[in-house]
Amino acid sequence: MSKRKLVLFLMTLPGITTLAISQQVPIRWESAGKASSYGWERQGKRTSSGEVFDYHKLTAAHRTLPFGSIVLVTNTRNGKQVKVRINDRGPGYPRRIIDVSTAAARRLGFDGLTDATIAVLYYGPVTPDYCYLALHC
Repeated sequence: MSKRKLVLFLMTLPGITTLAISQQVPIRWESAGKASSYGWERQGKRTSSGEVFDYHKLTAAHRTLPFGSIVLVTNTRNGKQVKVRINDRGPGYPRRIIDVSTAAARRLGFDGLTDATIAVLYYGPVTPDYCYLALHC
């Protein structure tokens, strides 16, 4: 019985991935402002979502977006981009729009604070789009 479940899962997963790859993912909304990074000081502690923080993962903190949302962050100073998954609340400073993990900050080419835009790519229930974005995040 468990072999059937495994085979069904393996047969279903490529179908979902193939379907998701061929779809355009609409941007839900965009915002511009300051982005900051956080990392080693939070390593191993629980995030607001309950998962353990790992600064090597591509995650971020946002004040209002639901946990699991996928956000495209663009460093407007150098044009570098990275997709992150929202798993925490923050930033704690009023003029900042997002806190990204150390790994995300490195990919964006900054340390500390930078000008950035965020584009929300996923917001809502789990769909094939979400599976594709989460697997490539």
